[in-house]
Amino acid sequence: MSTPPRGPLAEPLPWNLVSQDYALEALPQFEKYASAALRVAGLRPGARVLDVATGPGTLALLAAPTAETVEAIDFASDMIALLQQRATKAGVKNVHARVGDGQALPYADGAFDAAFSLFGLIFFPDRARGFSELKRVLAPGGVAVISTWRPFSEVPLLEAVMLALAEQLPDLPFGKSKAPLGEADEIIAEMSAAGFRDVRVERVEEQMQTPDLASFWGSMERTMAPVVLLRKKMGAAWAPVSARIFASLEARFGAGAQSATMPALLGIGRA
Repeated sequence: MSTPPRGPLAEPLPWNLVSQDYALEALPQFEKYASAALRVAGLRPGARVLDVATGPGTLALLAAPTAETVEAIDFASDMIALLQQRATKAGVKNVHARVGDGQALPYADGAFDAAFSLFGLIFFPDRARGFSELKRVLAPGGVAVISTWRPFSEVPLLEAVMLALAEQLPDLPFGKSKAPLGEADEIIAEMSAAGFRDVRVERVEEQMQTPDLASFWGSMERTMAPVVLLRKKMGAAWAPVSARIFASLEARFGAGAQSATMPALLGIGRA
């Protein structure tokens, strides 16, 4: 069997690049989805929890107060360092973080009551292996929850960013492929193929708000992984491209406050 192709977001570099600004700016928004994932999982107190592609511990630290233990894993070492710093600052003792591959989890079969992967497994080169590993490490009856984004077409502001990028840099692959697991039937099919039962999907919508367009685009340049990677690779050549993208966005949305509804899907299945 051939190895699935690795896209730019299937490597640690872009996530290491965004780690500091992600924790400062994007974390509060992503915590809303993590709270929704914990809600649909229905965890009992004292559960053993796994957070795959944990980032700076977005879900892991929210799960910690009621969990017996939380194992958190990510392939981006800077994200794991941030999680460890945040856990130390908060005095959290039951979250254990490590650098590792979500497609080859370093945990025993049946070790967890719940396993999560929020906006992480969707970027795995081999999602089937990722789902299989989530299933393997769950105890019988344990719950898995993954999250995915709906297509950019449902978020005009983000769709406009990708269209402006494509207009300025037509050779880029960003935004040209469909959203990974962006449809409910795809989630159900892939989780079911991995052996999960009672698979269902819930839609979650959260609001993103910024005081003005400059704040929005500045945050995208600091926290949106493909944009940050592109900015690094282009160096000084990025500045005029950025200015033209901003002008395109301003022409459509104006320079004032921006608000967008960010729809996501939660896939829930039982081991």
